[in-house]
Amino acid sequence: MVGGGLDRALRDIGGGQEVIRAWFFQPLATSNGRRDWSAFDATLATARAHGVRVVATLTDQWGACESTGLKAEGWYTGGYRSAVSGGTTTSYREFVREVVSRYRGDPTILMWQMVNEAEAKTAGGACSPGSVLRSFADDVGGLIRSIDANHLISLGTLGGSQCGIDGDKYRVIHDSPFVDVCEFHDYEGNEPMPALMQTRINQCNAVGKPMFVGELGRQTQSAGGSLQARADIFGAKFAAQFRAGVDGILLWGWRNGDQGGSALADYDIGPNDPALGHIRAN
Repeated sequence: MVGGGLDRALRDIGGGQEVIRAWFFQPLATSNGRRDWSAFDATLATARAHGVRVVATLTDQWGACESTGLKAEGWYTGGYRSAVSGGTTTSYREFVREVVSRYRGDPTILMWQMVNEAEAKTAGGACSPGSVLRSFADDVGGLIRSIDANHLISLGTLGGSQCGIDGDKYRVIHDSPFVDVCEFHDYEGNEPMPALMQTRINQCNAVGKPMFVGELGRQTQSAGGSLQARADIFGAKFAAQFRAGVDGILLWGWRNGDQGGSALADYDIGPNDPALGHIRAN
């Protein structure tokens, strides 16, 4: 969502919105086999005009908007350095060098996020050791830091028991000197605090890193069946999670009014949704 669509979204969300996440994936900056930064430039210009900062996410675990498919251990141990897939012109690592070099001086960037929902399994489906994502974070985070000393760096995780970050691996990975922020995604029912969230907050506190909830989402039908009931659940989650030590929360996900707005059967939040009141209040 860029240009007029993003401008309309930020106007409709209104006050209280301080940060958005945006996909800064290589295929979205590639046109006819050549680099095209226009979409990213427009996203940052629009966000800047609204006083909003951007978490720039550099690739997706699941291959969304890319042709790489699901990322397994082999990608994290070497593929990210060499693989060039459809819609791209270079490896992930070299693209990180390009995009960070271009925007390193832009204060609209809040942080660089290496991966959306990073996790790691072997080709046979077994959970990878924590060293896999730690080595990846050290290398890619170190590359980012060597180019840009001005912005925060996030690995990007769901934060639960996913392979590669399970148990104490989460703490070990986030102890990297090139990871500044921990992340958790909350899709885990209507209770204010998901089962593992306090554990993850404690692990982040142990390594001196703040925690933010990069995605908080509920399907309306699973959250009381009405937009107001879902908003009330969000309100309880905001209160409990900030009280527990979370430093920021982003709701998932926005859909403009001309695209249908809020949805009863999905996660979508649109204009005039009562959930927006919790953004304005926090």
